Amino acid sequence: MDIGQLIGELQLPKLGLFLPELVVLITAFLLFTLDLMLSSPLKRRVLPSLSAIGYLLALMSVGVSGKTHGDTFYGSFTNDGLGSLVKLFELAIALTVVAFSSRYFRSKRSFYGEFYYMLAFTLLGAMILVSSYNLIIIYVSLELVSIGFYILTALLRGSFISKEGAFKYLILGGLSIALASYGAVFMYIYAGSIDLREILTYSGKDYHYLILGLVFFLIGFAIKIGAVPFHFWLPDAYQGAPTPVTAFMASVGKLAFFLPVVRIMPLIQEKFSLAWMLTVGVIAAVTMLYGNFVALVQRDIKRLLAYSSIAHSGYVLAAVAVTEVIGLKAVLYFLLVYAIMAAGSFFVVALLERAEGWNNETWEFSGLRFNLPYLAFAFMVYMFALLGVPPTVGFVGKALVFMALSFDGLWWLAFIMILSTAISTGYYVRLVVLMYMKDKEKDVSVVGKSYGEVVSLIFLTLLTVALAVVPDVLWQVLSPASEALFAR
Repeated sequence: MDIGQLIGELQLPKLGLFLPELVVLITAFLLFTLDLMLSSPLKRRVLPSLSAIGYLLALMSVGVSGKTHGDTFYGSFTNDGLGSLVKLFELAIALTVVAFSSRYFRSKRSFYGEFYYMLAFTLLGAMILVSSYNLIIIYVSLELVSIGFYILTALLRGSFISKEGAFKYLILGGLSIALASYGAVFMYIYAGSIDLREILTYSGKDYHYLILGLVFFLIGFAIKIGAVPFHFWLPDAYQGAPTPVTAFMASVGKLAFFLPVVRIMPLIQEKFSLAWMLTVGVIAAVTMLYGNFVALVQRDIKRLLAYSSIAHSGYVLAAVAVTEVIGLKAVLYFLLVYAIMAAGSFFVVALLERAEGWNNETWEFSGLRFNLPYLAFAFMVYMFALLGVPPTVGFVGKALVFMALSFDGLWWLAFIMILSTAISTGYYVRLVVLMYMKDKEKDVSVVGKSYGEVVSLIFLTLLTVALAVVPDVLWQVLSPASEALFAR
């Protein structure tokens, strides 16, 4: 074969489908290079600005790449409506994280230039993870996201809790990737392919290899999303990490780790409908109840929100158990709106941590409306949204999950979901009561809020209500993407 024939058979990658990831990759390397070259005062000004510009360009490029769907890099990367929608949310939240990070780290006297390029590389991994069926690409992007989170969790100078949380995350995160890798090996043995679409549509005789592979693969992701009994790393990592990083993990991390499971939902359900429904349903029920019960007794606000995050993983898993297309739609809707609620609530905590003498104890919220009425109002909106009170996106999300469960006849799981939501009332409403019905215990003042922080918080708060008032806006985008995925 001459060189001309060889070049003719090679498929050049369609970089237009990979454009948002390419922009984030270039941004990450620029940040890395400038961190090595610039002095510390220059880093504080240049790195946040460059990060924001890069993410804005990537946001705009999603609109360009989203017009064309298909596979590239020899089928290892898939650009479709679902991936484009999730990337929009990931990039928007990354922008808000950058807006909150600069002054937060300055107040903690813990500025590291590494934060910005590690954030960019982690975001890149999350964006690739939501757009692939290829086992090798899933493994590489999962490692990229995980290593980024380990490092970002530990980036709080002089904090033992931060290092302890990062170490626990590292140990259990390494276990999860090892299990997912074993699962990938067994699935390859079964079908002789590294593409999940081919593996799950292959009709081989050695089903035990496929079942064993899926069990290991899904347990690996269950650890990452904090499903019970694989949740032990999550409260310590969320509490110890810098709070903007916690917001990033609770929102973008949740989206990234759930999406591979979402992509293979229709394919697994076609082969193992009853087993899938029962297994995932039981894990969802235990996760919902455990997360909410333990959150009731928490006194540290970040640990309380961490156990709330575990409970919300249970709500998402309840919809994952549904074998109809409505279940897939409910999963995606709830994941996207939870990203908004979780990010907003942790950003409020990040601002409060800059107040003198603030220790993240729940009693410190007493009378917050007298000191910081706008923060108290924003936090109340997020608490009601997480609880599922109308008119907030949390109500729409939980209503969709309940509807999906009823469509599939999973009434026992719907009852447990209602029960666990009732339990969560105890700690969400308690925080609102402290802020609005108690006298203030201490003076709380946040000095020097940036324009970016104020705009980000207003944007997330308005979005929390607006998407509930006009839920059709998100639904019209999400619904075709879900149906296209289920049709495959």
